[in-house]
Parts: sequence; structure tokens; C-alpha cells
Amino acid sequence: MVKDKTLVKVNEDLARERKKCNFKVEELTNFLDGGVQYTTSRRKLEIQDYMNRIDCCLNAICAIATEGKLNTDQKIRIHNLCRKVGSETSHIAVLYQALGQNTRQAYTALDAVEDKNNLSQKLEDLKCIISEAPKTHPGTSTFADILKKGPLPHIQPNHSSSIAIYPSDRNKSSEDTKSLVQTIISPNDMKLHVTGLRKTRNGGVIISTDTKEDIEKLKQSKQLETSGLTIDEPHKRKPRVAIIGVPVKMQDSDVFNYLYHQNLADKLQDTTQESFMNSIKLSHKSGKRDAKTCNFIIEVPALIRNALISQGRVFLNWSSCPVKDFTIVTRCYKCQQYGHAAKSCGETDATCGHCGERGHVQSECTKKAEPPKCATCLHFNKPCNHKTGDAECPAKV
Repeated sequence: MVKDKTLVKVNEDLARERKKCNFKVEELTNFLDGGVQYTTSRRKLEIQDYMNRIDCCLNAICAIATEGKLNTDQKIRIHNLCRKVGSETSHIAVLYQALGQNTRQAYTALDAVEDKNNLSQKLEDLKCIISEAPKTHPGTSTFADILKKGPLPHIQPNHSSSIAIYPSDRNKSSEDTKSLVQTIISPNDMKLHVTGLRKTRNGGVIISTDTKEDIEKLKQSKQLETSGLTIDEPHKRKPRVAIIGVPVKMQDSDVFNYLYHQNLADKLQDTTQESFMNSIKLSHKSGKRDAKTCNFIIEVPALIRNALISQGRVFLNWSSCPVKDFTIVTRCYKCQQYGHAAKSCGETDATCGHCGERGHVQSECTKKAEPPKCATCLHFNKPCNHKTGDAECPAKV
């Protein structure tokens, strides 16, 4: 009774394996006989070799199964043979996939060749049309004709002028100042050509016009004079450079002293230390918390900026620190990617700046107890064990 059940189970397993193998053979036969000329004969031979091995294994299993009651050794042999059949079947599947990939690549190449042939034919047709078109010979201008025409009109570059307007009450915002200016000033009545109106720091706004005459009209405006607003020239921000890897134990004053004496004193001989100290300003520091070094972001005149950038690095006592231009990289607080702002983001779902997952904003994150993940690096499958927007983030740097 036990023998009959064992034989029935073995025969069922054999039938199932043979069905799988026959299915693969039929598919491969149809595939290879389909006129695909670019598949290699080597892979055909490999597939046939694997099929022969499978057939030998199945025959051996049949022979063992018909020997009578199965002992432990026979069961182990059948088990090993079945595993071998599975391994050979896997090899055939890999080769089959490779053949399919070759087929797709070949058809892609054929499509590309066909596109090139079509393009070549279109170029030939265009060439024929051009050659058959009537040729015109425009009259040539003599030197005397050119002199009669006179010089071409000179186009002046557009140099717009700007003016800054600040509230006397420093608690007012730039939006309040903008609303007040738009209320008391009428460009139509004053015949102003306004090219821009933008907000600035300290609650002010900057108005740009086509000409300096329009700026003079604004300066002489009684409406501005009686409204409590003050007029000033817009202050352009100085270039900012970043000094990388400054030891945190070094005092700010020492950094500036080393910067002048070790790097600029010989290059800018007309610049005294006093004028240098008055012309530079520490914007802020950046870097990882509890690190031994940090980055100094300083505002400097263009002359000093050029000298530092051309040098490539600065020497501060016993330290050598790279120096580069500091640029602000815009980050979208909706999708957490760089290069655009949230108001121009094309994503429909928000991305959390803490856990990096889509579907919620950072204020609604339920994983704030867990370490932060950089959403930008997570999006590109990069190491993300740092905060989103971190100064040392590879995506930002």
C-alpha cells in the first residue's frame, strides 16, 4: 500500500515536470524556428544540451521508481535528480530570456535603420526640390550705395534705474510698504515706465524704471514725502564666498587677520588692513553640529572675491581651506527637490521633509521620533541618513 502511494506520487511529480519541460521546448522551438536569424547557434546548442540532461534525469527517476519499494538511498537519489532538473530548467529559462532580449534589440536596430532610410529619402527629396527651384540673383551693392544708406541705427542697451523705498516704522512689512506705494503713486498720472516692483529687506520695496528721469519724478513726489516713507538708493549685495573647513576653535577676528596677512596683503598692496576689515562681513556659518570644522560664509568686495577665488584656497595659520563662490540653491518645500520653488512645483502630492515619504507634509509626519531621512537623496536611491536640505547634502553640494 505504501509502495503504491509512493509510486503514484512520483509519477505525478514526473508528469508535472515533463509537462513543464515540454512547454519550454515547444516555446523554444517556435521561437527558434520563427526566422530570427540573429540568435547565435551556441545558445541553441546550450539549450539542447540542457534538455538532454533533463531527459536523462527523468529517465533515471523512472528507472528508480520502478525498482520496487523505495529505500532511503533511492529517495535521496530521486530528490537530487529532481533538484538537478529544476536547476537545468532555470538555465533554460535564462537562455530563453537572453534570446528574447536579443530579438527585441534586433527589432529596435531594424526600426532605427528604417528611420534612417526614411530620413535619407526625405533629404534626397528635399535636395531635388531645392535644385529645381528657380535661382534668384539679388543685385550686389556697391560701396557707393552703402555710403548713401548711411550708418545703421545704434541700439542703446536698456539700462534700467532703481530706487529703494522704506517705511519710517520698522515694524511694517514689505507687503505693507508695497500696498501703500501702489495706493499713493499712480504711474499713469506721473507717466512712469515701471519695469519692476519687488520686496526687499527691512520692510522696503525697490521700484525699477526705464529711465533715470522717472526715478527723479519719484524722488520729487510729494505723495511719498508726506506719507512717512523714506527714499534711498538700493544697496547691492556684495559677492559672498565660502571658506570650507575652518577650525571651530579659531576666533572670527583671527580668521580675518589670517585671511588678510597670509593671503591678501601681498596681492592687494593698496588695501590696508583697516580698509579690509571694514569691507568684509561674516554672513553666517554652516556645517555639522559638534564637528571640528565649519564653513565661513563672508561678504567681500568684488576685488577681494576675485583674489580669493583665483587662489583656490586660503591659508589660515596652520590650516589650508578651499574657497569657492557661495550660491543659494532654491529648494521646493513641496517635493523637496532642488531647482524650483513650491509655487512652480508640478507635483500633485507633497513629500515630507523629515521621513522622505510622499502623501503628507512635515508638520503632519508621524515618524518624528525616528531619525530624519533626506527626501532628495531618498528619491534618487542615494544614502539619506541626514536631514533634508542639510548643508553637506550631496544633492545640494
